[in-house]
Amino acid sequence: MTEKIKKAIKEVLWDYNITEDEFIKMLDSEIKPGGFDRLWAERRAIEGMGYYDLIEIVGLKRIARDWDMLKATLRNKTRVQGIEYVIRKYNIPAAG
Repeated sequence: MTEKIKKAIKEVLWDYNITEDEFIKMLDSEIKPGGFDRLWAERRAIEGMGYYDLIEIVGLKRIARDWDMLKATLRNKTRVQGIEYVIRKYNIPAAG
């Protein structure tokens, strides 16, 4: 994991005692520290990361897979519109 990726993850986890490695494992559904799960990690990343960090760390396929569950829980409606645009533009299937 590069320092750039570590920094991006640390920025969204500033108020939690979760390591960068744990965050990646959460995204892969391997662990649920403190009851937090994959969807929580994806939501936190969508709301807190810049676009390019989000794409590199979380990935559009992962976001598209869970988008129906995620979009209603996101506070930033501009971000929701942006993610929906990118999913449509690149024709990323929701299942997979």
